[in-house]
Amino acid sequence: MTDSAGGTPSGATVRDGLALTEDLIRRKAEHNEGMLSTLEEVALHQLDIDRIETLNHCRQLKIVYLQSNLISRIEGLHRLKRLEYLNLALNNISCIEGLDRCESLQKLDLTVNFIDLDSLHTVGSLKNNSDLRELFLTGNPCEQHWENGCRHYVVATLPQLESFDGKAISKSERLLALQRLPALEHELSQLAPKAVARKAEQRRRRAAKQAERAARGEEESAGDDVDEYCPEVRVADAREAREQREAQEAAKEGTRRGGPGDAPLFGDQMGGERRFFKADGTTPVQMNTAKWPFSIEDDGASVVLDIALPRFLDSAQIDADVQPTYVRVSAKKNHLQLLLPAEVLAGASTAERSATTGHLKLTCPKLLPIIASPAPRRQKLPPKKRAAGAAPTALLPPPPPEERLTGAVSLRIVPRDGEGAARAELAMEEPPLGDEWEDEEEVPALL
Repeated sequence: MTDSAGGTPSGATVRDGLALTEDLIRRKAEHNEGMLSTLEEVALHQLDIDRIETLNHCRQLKIVYLQSNLISRIEGLHRLKRLEYLNLALNNISCIEGLDRCESLQKLDLTVNFIDLDSLHTVGSLKNNSDLRELFLTGNPCEQHWENGCRHYVVATLPQLESFDGKAISKSERLLALQRLPALEHELSQLAPKAVARKAEQRRRRAAKQAERAARGEEESAGDDVDEYCPEVRVADAREAREQREAQEAAKEGTRRGGPGDAPLFGDQMGGERRFFKADGTTPVQMNTAKWPFSIEDDGASVVLDIALPRFLDSAQIDADVQPTYVRVSAKKNHLQLLLPAEVLAGASTAERSATTGHLKLTCPKLLPIIASPAPRRQKLPPKKRAAGAAPTALLPPPPPEERLTGAVSLRIVPRDGEGAARAELAMEEPPLGDEWEDEEEVPALL
């Protein structure tokens, strides 16, 4: 059964935004081949998500980006034991909860949410997150309406923090905050009822404006509630922007296909069809839609193409097509097409895939291989072996000790053959020492 509008079941609850489904997470996890069990980081920002769902199945998550959505409550994260950074900026969160079991949480960003003084005490739920070092509450009503006490209250409540709102916490500031904590808690207890009354008055004014517009028959416009900014206004703004986008997409689709009963403006051409050849129909178009790293080597006899495919990509989803002048590898709507440096034998080509790294190796023999003969190597002659029974080479015997040369020898006094013999004999005679010198036999000779 549906309501009068004919679109929504009468018993169904109308959601503020879109659901966070498993299919959406897989689309945002293309860098991990869509696998949720090993996913460590995911970006889900600006998707108009109104509730945290399904993320508990991704237990290896370390970084989650959920900023600029319509989330009103922190939930569905209690199984993420390895979560280190959670970004929930620009959402509709009014209290801090549901993070006490995220044991590894180090950074939490709640910038520009709706945490007011009546719910600021929920910051104490982060006391059990002993690894928490950074917290952001910039742009929340609690800081706007309690400028002199909000920072010290948070610093004193969470002693494990090292930085608050991007500013480091000094030892003196922490000590002063701890001294002021009893007075700050008493002051907060008096400010909390005022925050509740202020928000109730804000809702009353907004309801009065809506009733006034309804009486005049005017539609609600987000611009009329700028002074009453609240979660409801943010939801209305997001819904209006979403409807405008859908209308623009429908208009584009109608323009492409033509009006009712008209022939399509572009004939039977399929939208987004991939073209693998240029206009001549024979020249391949080089492409690498998935930006897979690759290398091409030409060793003269064959062309070797190495493609770094994702490790967890199923080999059954890979299609390799080798042609004489180009090669094409396709997997999951992604294509790599390259011109080869030489013409190859397509029928003799082989494909291998590493089970460790996932690399795909294509070996394509060349049609006209270049075979270079290696330069001749100089061979070392083996040493000549001595014949059996042959006498060893005779060596000259050493001279007797008295004929060995010792000390320094002057070549100037060495006589030449046939001449200077007399001069050599005179040079070898000992010069006279004189009458005053005596030769004593007991004194040893000088060396």
